[in-house]
Amino acid sequence: MISFVNAKLNIGLYITRRRPDGYHDLETLFYPVGLYDGTPVAPEGGAPFCDILEITPSETAAADRFMFLGRKVDCPPEKNLVCRAVSLFRSELAEESAGAGVFSRLPEGVDVTLIKNLPDGAGLGGGSADASFTLRLLNELTAKPFSAGRLEEMALRLGADCPFFIRNRPAFASGVGDLLEESSLSLAGRWAVVAKPHVYVSTREAFANISPRPASFDLRRLGEFAPSEWRGLGVANQFEETLFPLHPVLADIKQALYDRGAEYASMSGSGAALYGIFPDEPSARVAFESMPSTLEGVWLLKL
Repeated sequence: MISFVNAKLNIGLYITRRRPDGYHDLETLFYPVGLYDGTPVAPEGGAPFCDILEITPSETAAADRFMFLGRKVDCPPEKNLVCRAVSLFRSELAEESAGAGVFSRLPEGVDVTLIKNLPDGAGLGGGSADASFTLRLLNELTAKPFSAGRLEEMALRLGADCPFFIRNRPAFASGVGDLLEESSLSLAGRWAVVAKPHVYVSTREAFANISPRPASFDLRRLGEFAPSEWRGLGVANQFEETLFPLHPVLADIKQALYDRGAEYASMSGSGAALYGIFPDEPSARVAFESMPSTLEGVWLLKL
């Protein structure tokens, strides 16, 4: 089985509280992006903007085997989210099967191939999406699949934003990003330009100077307003306040998107990718084709 793994954008991101466990509560809206990349309705817009994941029962091995192609996945297997997802799924399935007194029907060994195209260190959730899509494909190989809710519980053990990619629909997120409420926001008909500079922002750097405070706008109401109104309503990514002074190129890219006609522009997650939302393909394509050539990557995407 093959799946095309999309990314997400954060529309608004507020850090509302530092928790006793050292993590932070936040409010954001996750929006899937890259769903149409390379399809007839969204012809090529720069480099591929989806990972390609294939999982098949192994014909020769009784153990799981992994192959990673494309962008380098630079971490040991025990930290690789795809490897961890397979291990976690097998563990949960074995426990469930033992409790029910039934035999697990997941093949003893699976071959997992991931072609990595999505940029890392971008705030687009590419690694989290790979992990969640792995859980989803494995679930399709089982005789008695888990519910979406159960998959979300597993995904949370792999990362705070992993549960979003199980249902993969627009969602308001709170807590550490794990508490999801389906959102009515639809950007159908609009296009986005996503740009990533040669900048890496670590999670530690992103949170270093953050001062938690109540959200300036209730992101559950985003669908009531046009994207052109969001900036005036206070819809913003709070990480921009601390990261833009440290990496001025981020602010430059955001301004470049506005200068090229974006209805709304923002950094996604803790960066370093930024995006602009445009009313239609022609306006987005003009912006896409005029973005600086010095960037690590620029993508034109149907929303």
